[in-house]
Amino acid sequence: MCEVGDTNLRTDDTNLDGEPPAKRPAPSIRLGAGFKWNLQALANAAEAVQSGGKSPVSALNELGVRVTYTVLRQGGPAHCPSFTVAVNVADMTFEGWGHSKREARASAARACLSALLAHVGRVLPSGNTPHDFTSDDPGKYAASEFQCLPANMKTSQNDTPTYSKERSPVSPSPLSAYSPATALFGATNATAIIKSPINLLYENYPGLTFTCTFGDGSPLDITQAPLQLSHSMRFKVVCQIKDQKFEGYGSSKKLAKLAAARSALAVLEEGRTESLPSPSPTQTGFLPQTLADHIGKLVNEKFNEVMKGDLIHSKRKVLAGVVLTINNSPEGAKVIAVTTGTKCVSGEHMSVRGRALNDCHAEVAARRCLQRYLYSQLLMYASAADPRSPIAESDVEPVAGGGYQLRGDRQLHLYVSTAPCGDGRIFSPHEQAEPEPDRHPNRLARGQLRTKIESGEGTIPVKNSNSLVQTWDGVMQGERLLTMSCSDKVARWCVVGVQGALLSRLLKPVYLHSLVLGSLLHPHHMYRALCGRIESYITSLPPPFKLQRPLLARAASTEARTPARAPSFSVCWCVTTPFPEVVNATTGKLESGQPSLLCKQSMFARWLYVATKLPLLPQEDGVSEPLPEQLDSLLYNEAKQMCPSYQAAKERLIQAFEKAKLGRWVKKPLEQDQFVCEILNAEPTALFA
Repeated sequence: MCEVGDTNLRTDDTNLDGEPPAKRPAPSIRLGAGFKWNLQALANAAEAVQSGGKSPVSALNELGVRVTYTVLRQGGPAHCPSFTVAVNVADMTFEGWGHSKREARASAARACLSALLAHVGRVLPSGNTPHDFTSDDPGKYAASEFQCLPANMKTSQNDTPTYSKERSPVSPSPLSAYSPATALFGATNATAIIKSPINLLYENYPGLTFTCTFGDGSPLDITQAPLQLSHSMRFKVVCQIKDQKFEGYGSSKKLAKLAAARSALAVLEEGRTESLPSPSPTQTGFLPQTLADHIGKLVNEKFNEVMKGDLIHSKRKVLAGVVLTINNSPEGAKVIAVTTGTKCVSGEHMSVRGRALNDCHAEVAARRCLQRYLYSQLLMYASAADPRSPIAESDVEPVAGGGYQLRGDRQLHLYVSTAPCGDGRIFSPHEQAEPEPDRHPNRLARGQLRTKIESGEGTIPVKNSNSLVQTWDGVMQGERLLTMSCSDKVARWCVVGVQGALLSRLLKPVYLHSLVLGSLLHPHHMYRALCGRIESYITSLPPPFKLQRPLLARAASTEARTPARAPSFSVCWCVTTPFPEVVNATTGKLESGQPSLLCKQSMFARWLYVATKLPLLPQEDGVSEPLPEQLDSLLYNEAKQMCPSYQAAKERLIQAFEKAKLGRWVKKPLEQDQFVCEILNAEPTALFA
């Protein structure tokens, strides 16, 4: 929108006074209230904006005219707000839109500069330069589909700050302006004070009440506090507003109360803005806050339920879970898997028979539990009289021509109590982006493929690894075993699906609909980790594979940081069985020494059972090759190669990382997958438990 007053366009190109050309006044135009604009200054401002040296707001402020910004509208849900800001310059008004006031101001300033240049036949470049996904500036991210920011609370329009060249929203104190730190590091941009969700509730909804109990609902005055509760759900606060109740959990009463207030505001603000028109068609990539909170609550409650009475194995650092919904509705949502863990197998315990779990990180274990559930769904068809006839109670359905797929009204949501290790966690959560470009050398390490290292926590870039090819004898001799980070693995799932190579012979790709985090959600960094770093480089994916962009959200009941040492075990529960498995992460096997039902050997046996009884999914050429006759001599790695479209999609992903110069995917030693199935003619009730 542009409201321009009486326009008097005049260029001063003639030398009326006979002065030398060097002393001519700069060309100018008169726009709005007779203000005289310097064309050279406008051109310089446009060039500075295009090169990234200045933001549109700074460039407009330096033109020497009073600039006033006003927030016109604020809407959207609490976790994904939208703002419309108007800028007034010389009696001219321009509007801009963004997910934050900063973005909206920049959009309005750019609209103003574009209009001024247009009056003299010039165009402000759109700025479609190659995307720098290592940048700290969130404004440079085209992450609209992932714009799931923490709750930004609404303030009244009367409190809207006015911005100008001379004044900032909050003036720094005299002491901070002259401190030695200011002399060394420069002045820090002051940020506007944002009211807490609790204060906003009290102001807008008088008469509300907060009731605090322990996480299981026990009153606070009992003689002994419950021992079974996890630290993230130790306290529960219920916020009641008229006949509506909102729950929040936390490791302290304060955090639980804050979570309840956030949950309440998310619902109330969504209801208030439902009738407002969407300011942009890109504001559709967020998961509703109520559904995100419900998913986090279901996973935490299920973990407390299955671990009831086991105080030792209830200890955990990272919790993950998979929730299945129908039509994205909280009603009828079902927890498929709940897992914990932050460790990987020791190199000396690698198995040549597929009996040890390599990666016991919670997210990876949750995906293996999901695969176990998908096998149980296929078993329903394998046990039916007609495997091509749909089964109403199953979450998968037959596909014409052979194979199966997840029903169209089903969605899979992955919950993780914190950001996945690796690229999605490489940021400083308490440091704001600086206006100047980040010249730190480690900035260029963002986006790099990273690996977990044996006997350690955290990740390192693959470029810092001693070798990109791991050998069995090298690991046995003492080379530390490397495993790709969880961020990189989730990025792979966004391309090839969570079903894996074996199930791809029977199932169409199964993708995650959303990723819900309990803490450390930075939408721009998570966008980069999931698909932003490869979306410009990945090409020629064979159908039906694609680049899936899961929705992001952060649960209102956030997880507290736990600096304690992580336990060396992993709890794995799947809906197919009432009891969880406890895996020793160092050995990759159960604490009793038996293999886990999630190991490769178990998965291979399930695949052989259902693959011999179900119609296989046609491959890229439309032909479905039959299974070999001698299945007892079929190697595991040979079975994985029997789905060429999956292998082609995985290879395109590896090539995309290499094209982006982000490193080479590190694989385990080849000997790990060269084994045959040792579980033949097993009882289905035991095999698919």
